[in-house]
Amino acid sequence: MIAEAAPRARSRMERAGWLFVLPLALVLATGYVWPLFQAGVNSFHLNTPEGIDLGHWTDANYAKLLDPLYQSILERTLRISLIVSAITAVLAYPVAFFIVRLKPKVQPWLILVYVSPWLVNTVVKSFGWSLLLRSNGVINTTLQHLGLIDAPLHLMLNETGVIIALVPGHFMFVLLPLWAAASGLDPNLKWAAGTLGAPPWQIFLRVTLPLTLPSLIAGLVINFTMNMTAFAAPAILGGVRARTVSFLAFQVNLEQLNWPLGGAIAVGLLVFTLAVVWSGQRLAFLAVRSGRTRP
Repeated sequence: MIAEAAPRARSRMERAGWLFVLPLALVLATGYVWPLFQAGVNSFHLNTPEGIDLGHWTDANYAKLLDPLYQSILERTLRISLIVSAITAVLAYPVAFFIVRLKPKVQPWLILVYVSPWLVNTVVKSFGWSLLLRSNGVINTTLQHLGLIDAPLHLMLNETGVIIALVPGHFMFVLLPLWAAASGLDPNLKWAAGTLGAPPWQIFLRVTLPLTLPSLIAGLVINFTMNMTAFAAPAILGGVRARTVSFLAFQVNLEQLNWPLGGAIAVGLLVFTLAVVWSGQRLAFLAVRSGRTRP
């Protein structure tokens, strides 16, 4: 009797589990899936002075995305996202291993320090960076007083300002998974490699990197997608001179009120981002499977 009742109880628990998932599924469906679906449908119609022409279907909005202007904005967005992700990955490794070497009671407090920029509103952070990076800002004023520069550096209204703001803002998405992976590494592995004559750089490439690669990829995927869709920093620190796709979507949707073209931009950005993320994950999987990154 007990043996027969156990599967039934397990089955009831599994069915009851959907009751906990259902509210979140409804929120995602109404707040994310449905608006995205509606934007996708609108992207196949034309915008007219009377509104969206739902009576005719066309791919003109997607053809417009092939314009050199839009292509250059997409290339700039991709370039900024890749540079920020690369800088974050390089900086996250030493920070993660530095934190791991500290006492367990100290580690959460230091992690909180690195997470704290994410707790501040992105608009507030971007305006704060503008006070530091503008021509008469703190950085240029200090460098000029020290005699290190004769003229102010151009740190705003270009890609440089956007990159400077996004690196600390999205740093935690790579640091946290790397810190978790580094905490689980057996220190005897690096000690054994060192006793066999491996130099530090080879220990990192043959031991540390392969074992932390899945966590690094997970962090970079989140970091990259956040960079591609960032809005406040590119809008305030990049402006019109360094427009990204998110800022372009804002102008098309809310300034020009061209919802069909805005929907095409949103769908195109989503598809492009998913394709880049899938390609990166696939390449990493193939590298690990081929044995190139195994210790």
